[in-house]
Amino acid sequence: MWLCSTWWQSNILDNVNKVGKVLGEKLEEMKVNHACVGDVRYIGLFSAIELVKDKKTKEPLVPYGKDTEGIMGKILGKLKERNFMTYTHENMIIVAPPLIITKEQLEEELVKLDEVLSIVDKEFIS
Repeated sequence: MWLCSTWWQSNILDNVNKVGKVLGEKLEEMKVNHACVGDVRYIGLFSAIELVKDKKTKEPLVPYGKDTEGIMGKILGKLKERNFMTYTHENMIIVAPPLIITKEQLEEELVKLDEVLSIVDKEFIS
């Protein structure tokens, strides 16, 4: 039993390192391709996408603690409509898939995120 558990944990760590690299690369692409993405931060399979009104000034898409128009809730709703399950915090979208996700599954899910970021660019960035 112990050997099986150790093997499983080792493979999870290998997967996190391998697929986490893909996640980082895809997020960096989104940062370049979307006006609303001010920065991305990631380690392994845990990441955050910072949404901004202006890349140069890094002005947050919503003021800290004051999303009176419910913009982040609308963005989260658009993600959930596509079955992309996540959460937000202030002007951040958190991306934290299961540690056993495959590269193919991750890429499939990130297409949904990319779609929503395109909508954010059109609807919320002036």
